[in-house]
Amino acid sequence: MAVIPIEIISDPICPWCYIGYRTLQRAIALYQKTYPGGAQNAFEISWKPYFIDLVEPAGSVSIHDRMARRMTDSQITAAQTRLKRAGKEMGISFAFGGYIGSSRLAHRVLFLAGEHGGSGTQCRMAETLFRHQFELEADISQPDVVVSAAVEAGLPEELVGVFLAGDGGVQVIEREAREARDAGVSGVPRFVIGGKTRFEGAGDLGEFYEAFVAAGESSPHLSGPEYE
Repeated sequence: MAVIPIEIISDPICPWCYIGYRTLQRAIALYQKTYPGGAQNAFEISWKPYFIDLVEPAGSVSIHDRMARRMTDSQITAAQTRLKRAGKEMGISFAFGGYIGSSRLAHRVLFLAGEHGGSGTQCRMAETLFRHQFELEADISQPDVVVSAAVEAGLPEELVGVFLAGDGGVQVIEREAREARDAGVSGVPRFVIGGKTRFEGAGDLGEFYEAFVAAGESSPHLSGPEYE
């Protein structure tokens, strides 16, 4: 079997990152179902931080007011309609009546999920944060919301509470977000597949599929009872 690494540079307050992840999931399912030997290959997904807000906002504002910083009311309506239409195709029911603030706590708990449970737990954490922010209209800048989402994703509540009460993960996410900017990342989502192929934006099913094929052919193949 081959292990195909995928790095996702993302911000949990980015709705297109949610759509992009769902597109990626569909592409993985299609690849494993249709590509010869694809079902035997594994995907190792890791999430890396990006701050849409370079300067952490002082507090939360309504999603409408946040969008109004750079859009007119008619543009906001058009943008939300586009997101709802694109989201519906991916099984996402976008709702924009909530509030939105800093994503720092969300990034920290994403880091914790990866450290505590690996790729699968980190992916569940990302999905849960997206759903809370964009479908449940819950503000993931609030500690109680982040803890609730983390528990839902499978993390122990006490572990999360202690981690967030201190400065756990702060230095790592700040450094990795800075490194992403320094490397030229200026928007998210960004997908790096097999360490080589890079996609900006929500992605395309066919392009992801072709990247999986290329990465699978070039990745080291593992064997042994633990991979059978």
